Amino acid sequence: MKIGRIVQLSTLGVVLVYIGIVQNANPAPLALPGLVPLPLWMVLLLTAVAAFLSGWVPAALRGWRRGREARRLERRVAELESHVPSYDRLSSAPIIPDRVAEPEPGDGSEASSGHASKRLRPKG
Repeated sequence: MKIGRIVQLSTLGVVLVYIGIVQNANPAPLALPGLVPLPLWMVLLLTAVAAFLSGWVPAALRGWRRGREARRLERRVAELESHVPSYDRLSSAPIIPDRVAEPEPGDGSEASSGHASKRLRPKG
């Protein structure tokens, strides 16, 4: 078990023991303004639920929005990638879409080594 979980469970145990002690010391229901008289454990439970929901609901909405945005962006990337032309990557020279590779005039020694350098010239 992780240390954070141990601390949470220990804190929960202490809170439950505290609620039990206070409830036994004062068994009369609490009369809160605007509400019917409620036992202490119910007031604390309702407070805990309200606190949990006030933190969980905004986080869940934020996560839902981020997930929706991520799915939208993934669809957009897939759509854009489908329009990217594929180029033959067999040659070692870089490919620039509007230029073609042309061999440079030379003395022929480069051609014998198999690594002829190529100069890129615009199409025209």
